[in-house]
Amino acid sequence: MTGPVLVYQLPEELLAGPAAGIVAAAGQAEDAGVHALLLGDRPAARPGRAAPPAAVVTASMLAVRTRRIGLVVDAAPAYCEPYNLARMLASLDHISGGRAGWRMAAGPDPEADANHHREDYDPAGAREARTVEFPPLLRDLWDTWEDGAFVHEKDTGRFIDPDRVHVLDHVGPTLQVRGPLNLARPPQGHPVMLAPAGEPLLAAEADVLVTGAPERAVAADRPLLGTVTPFVAETAERARELHAAAGAPPSDEGNAVLTGDPVQVAGQLAAWADRTPLDGFVLRLPLPGSAEAFTDLVLPELRAAGHCSGAPGAGTLREQLGLARPANRIAARLATAGAKRS
Repeated sequence: MTGPVLVYQLPEELLAGPAAGIVAAAGQAEDAGVHALLLGDRPAARPGRAAPPAAVVTASMLAVRTRRIGLVVDAAPAYCEPYNLARMLASLDHISGGRAGWRMAAGPDPEADANHHREDYDPAGAREARTVEFPPLLRDLWDTWEDGAFVHEKDTGRFIDPDRVHVLDHVGPTLQVRGPLNLARPPQGHPVMLAPAGEPLLAAEADVLVTGAPERAVAADRPLLGTVTPFVAETAERARELHAAAGAPPSDEGNAVLTGDPVQVAGQLAAWADRTPLDGFVLRLPLPGSAEAFTDLVLPELRAAGHCSGAPGAGTLREQLGLARPANRIAARLATAGAKRS
């Protein structure tokens, strides 16, 4: 991995628009060496405008229109069933050749809560317990198929090795899932999990942590990305106009707003990369055209300063982020239990 990790969080207006625009922005970002795209998703209506299509659907479209860039989707445990989400993320990982990721969210969202009430289930009331139980359950579901479970023995007619496919029989405080998953273990073993560094319930299971204001980033034992909203244009005056047109959002604990011309924006990102423990940035691109502007204007400045290779990544998203492919958790537990019995 050369230079900081760069993840583009695409604007909602772009994601809600024609597919051709999404594909063009994704292709440009991929060619410029951006590591991943983040596709936001919220299962609730926004006043006065339509939301984008479901993130996993858009990601599946991009999986067959791109070759190297990672595809990260939002999903909240409060609004998903573990088997379905595990299956969708594993499917995306297979379709993309190992480029899938999941950004976990657990914060309160009353409008989304109101869409997911069921008999004996209140998303708000069960949120904390479900959040603790959910991510490790997804990892176990992905591991219900061991690597090599498909043997394809033509002579014997044996298609799978049943000893490498496992019933889970999970019964927990809030979730019950029998398993196994109905497709093979994902190419990455587990799709990459991202979570806010400030939410301990999610951070414990995350592969990558996302923090807010870069200046206050605290060193972590895994990749750490700072969240930045850049308003960039060829001149600082035009950048300030774009910022004002977007409602002049201020920096806060969850996000640093950066406004300026390409040299100013690239210089600040480079300074944060040099003097903080950050491994890269989630760039919350605020407006239609922001992705193209950042790619055309800022990335050349970062490359010139040695802070961006400009070369498209190769391999799985895990490999691009310097993360190891995880061992199979169920196989490890069975091996430990067998060793104890013997």
